[in-house]
Amino acid sequence: MGLGSNTVLRTPRCLLLCSVSIIALSGSALAADLPVVKAPPALSASWAGFYLGVHGGYGWERDEFSQSEAFALATPQSINGIRGKGAVYGAQAGYNWQFGRAVTGLEFDFSATDIKGSNAVSQLLGGTDATTITLSEKVQYLGSVRGRLGWLPADNVLLYGTAGLAWERLDSTSQTLQTSTAPVSATLSSSRTPTDKFGWVAGAGVEAMLGSPNWIGRIEYLHYDFGQTADSSAITAAIGQVNSTSGAQTIDVVRAGVSYKFGERARLAPVPYAKAPVMASARNGWAGFYAGAHGGYGWGDDPATLPLPLLDFAPDGALTGAKSQGWVAGGQFGHNWQYDRVVAGLEADLSAADIKGSTSTASIAFPGFASTLKFDEKVKYLGTVRGRLGWTPVDTILLYGTAGLAWERLEITQVRQDTTATGITTTRTDTPSDRFGWVAGAGGEMMLGSSNWIGRLEYLHYDFGRVRSDSSLVAVSPPFTNFAAATSIGHQTVDLVRAGVSYKFGPDAALPVSALAYAKAGPAPSLQNWSGFYLGAHGGYGWKQNDFSNGSLLGGVTIGDIRSKGWLSGGQAGYNWQYASVVAGVEIDGSATGIKGSTPTVLAGTVSDTLSDNVKYMGTVRGRLGWTPSSGWLLYATGGLAFERAHRIDASANSAPSPVTAAVIETARNHFGVAAGAGVEAFLGNSNWIGRIEYLHYDFGTVEATTNIATTEPGGTPATDRGGRQTIDTVRAGLSYKFTP
Repeated sequence: MGLGSNTVLRTPRCLLLCSVSIIALSGSALAADLPVVKAPPALSASWAGFYLGVHGGYGWERDEFSQSEAFALATPQSINGIRGKGAVYGAQAGYNWQFGRAVTGLEFDFSATDIKGSNAVSQLLGGTDATTITLSEKVQYLGSVRGRLGWLPADNVLLYGTAGLAWERLDSTSQTLQTSTAPVSATLSSSRTPTDKFGWVAGAGVEAMLGSPNWIGRIEYLHYDFGQTADSSAITAAIGQVNSTSGAQTIDVVRAGVSYKFGERARLAPVPYAKAPVMASARNGWAGFYAGAHGGYGWGDDPATLPLPLLDFAPDGALTGAKSQGWVAGGQFGHNWQYDRVVAGLEADLSAADIKGSTSTASIAFPGFASTLKFDEKVKYLGTVRGRLGWTPVDTILLYGTAGLAWERLEITQVRQDTTATGITTTRTDTPSDRFGWVAGAGGEMMLGSSNWIGRLEYLHYDFGRVRSDSSLVAVSPPFTNFAAATSIGHQTVDLVRAGVSYKFGPDAALPVSALAYAKAGPAPSLQNWSGFYLGAHGGYGWKQNDFSNGSLLGGVTIGDIRSKGWLSGGQAGYNWQYASVVAGVEIDGSATGIKGSTPTVLAGTVSDTLSDNVKYMGTVRGRLGWTPSSGWLLYATGGLAFERAHRIDASANSAPSPVTAAVIETARNHFGVAAGAGVEAFLGNSNWIGRIEYLHYDFGTVEATTNIATTEPGGTPATDRGGRQTIDTVRAGLSYKFTP
């Protein structure tokens, strides 16, 4: 049998003695003509294997902004940053590969938190009127996808470093309290905005086997950096210079955890052996890398109560949340590891969707005028990175549960229609956003005949938390006026039922697990095998296009179409599995960039305006599938999920009335989408160093808010904004070091 064979030897002893194979060597396998040598001693315990676990700890947040309240207070003051702290608790899943005393791995985790803090300024005027402005932040969730690299000072103790991509759900609250004693009155207004932020995370930790090699305890420190989360601004006006600055928002976490590791036994140190038949476990038919497609149907729910007074539409009444439904279709890739009848795996998927619905419709009517208001919602894309854990009641059927991180591209459109005796004006304001949360579900898979094709049916539940801003207003002025209104926002959820099919490469060739005798191959050049964990760095150049156009900002004068370019550099980590001439793998990467550009300056009367984009970071989680025309070369295609951290800078000036009023406002934006491309890799001589050249295309879809106005009113002014698409094309070269099994 070759490495690509699907044949399974069905013997009574499944896992310990039957998952045996020899690392393939070039040349003839004349083992009978070579002397038999004793295999090298194995480590007493192995860190290799899939693991699941839980963790808990404590975190400290620092947000180094300075926000001026010069326009809200009679005496200019600034709120200088926020410090927060609180508990952290969640779960992690990953896989370790062991190479002697070196241990490498890929891990993702999800944590709920209670990290929160606030800061405030206040003033007292005339001894009767007081104003207090309070800014608060609460970190609702944290998540990461990371590579790990460690060393074993002892067989049962692992010291490691870790780094990768990070995400947070941040709730930012602004509250203003105004009171007066003459006459007695009080007004409290509050607004809370949920945002999803991306950045990087790095840290270190120690793990120890807790008696059994399967139970592992850990203590680790992680540092998250999400860059700028608040807007910065420099405004020159008649009242003087007003500045707000924004530093990096960081979170430091110390946490302890415990994980359960499935298999494997200790592996032998690598030495050259003669080629021998690959022996697979009797129940190893699910192990291997797979890629496939799926389709299904989804139902969305966004429970909300939106008071009409807070929407500036009517003195009373409210809109109720949207119910949505529609189709989904996409692809998935992942890898399974099998331990007797237990199957564990990691999977990523991406789906296009048309799940859409609307809130209730509000209406008002006066003589000669009527108006309606509603919100449409549409889920355009869904994506996940998940762990899977299953059981095979029979060899050809797998029942599994799954959970992990989730993403959606959500468009919320405000639709207002005003009707008069002379015409109708319809205004649609579209706001796209990327929302993140968690996903969990269950499913079943079945091998389709004796081939490597696998069918599946699964249910997934997505929870994205609150996706709308909420607000409240309370005014008390006895005995004349009392008013109260508050928005109620629930968790937006999506439930999917979908069917799919996957092609599985494999099963994986097993490495030696016990001290068996092998025929030594003698001195020979090392095999150019692509299997193994790798770490590396890359650099290159990128071109960005954001082909939107917006006329609503400047009263009908169009601005848009930002073209950017610049350098990029970063690192990558991943794992390859080789099946004869086919190589499949999973990779994560992160890059810092200098990709930036601007629109031409636009004039609208006395106002000039320029928009600029500056891409700070980019990252991907991708699958790879390639072919080796020779043992030292790999041609591959790649695709998966992508993100960018970009800063939008709006520089405007108004020359009338004199003096000139100028403003520069910088806003951090996070966009999520897809990446696809192709590349070539080559071993550098007979070493484990691998060079690469690759092209990647990033597509983040529509990222700009747009307003479109259609009118039949005589003299009415229609407006048409184009959301466009934002794309980035990169060419980069890289170097990786591969740890050989």
